[in-house]
Amino acid sequence: MILHFGARRATRDVDMLILRGDTGELRQAIKSAAQVRNLPEDWMSDAAKGFSDILPPDFQKRLVPLPLSLQRLHVYVLGRPEQAAMKIVALREQDLEDLELLLPSMSEADRETLVAIMRHVSTFRPDWAQKIRYFLQEQGWEIE
Repeated sequence: MILHFGARRATRDVDMLILRGDTGELRQAIKSAAQVRNLPEDWMSDAAKGFSDILPPDFQKRLVPLPLSLQRLHVYVLGRPEQAAMKIVALREQDLEDLELLLPSMSEADRETLVAIMRHVSTFRPDWAQKIRYFLQEQGWEIE
């Protein structure tokens, strides 16, 4: 949220979803970086994987690469609709702040994708889909 979307709030960790590659090697590198930089061991958090089911099959088409000079690691940011859907489902205080940044900057295509994500989620987690629907309706969205 900070690196790509310009969020201004402080954060204590970096959320991640590992899409492919050697997770053991990555976890060791994270642990090593924490020791070298005097960071907490959980400075990289994969807790978001608990919500990753809501990502539609085509979400990778909307991943945005972060221009970082890394040799063996490619870092991407979820698209606005996916980011918003995950924030709505989690709906913590910091998520509300992030949603205030994400929702107004969405294009019409982003809005349509977010509604499509809600419909996708309704096939296996109707409670999460309802949460997304109600939240968007509270924001003034008209959803059929």
